[in-house]
Amino acid sequence: MPQLQGLVQRVKVTSGTILAWAYIGPTPDNTTLLIVTQNSSDPIDIAARASMAEALSSAAASGKQVIATYPDGSSEIDFVQILLA
Repeated sequence: MPQLQGLVQRVKVTSGTILAWAYIGPTPDNTTLLIVTQNSSDPIDIAARASMAEALSSAAASGKQVIATYPDGSSEIDFVQILLA
């Protein structure tokens, strides 16, 4: 699975099928758009995906870098890691 590391330059968090749009990259004009979707009725999956959207928002506000993992050929984030340093 590919990974993208960088700053969350811009993020939009909403409710609905797409929970978050995250523009991740080294600078505001050099980003990749990845999304967090919610298309499951499993409560654990719902909570995990909501947490990913919140983590992206928190990283954007605090200027922390993230590593976003997503499947080949997709822009849907499966896992988010916030880097501490």
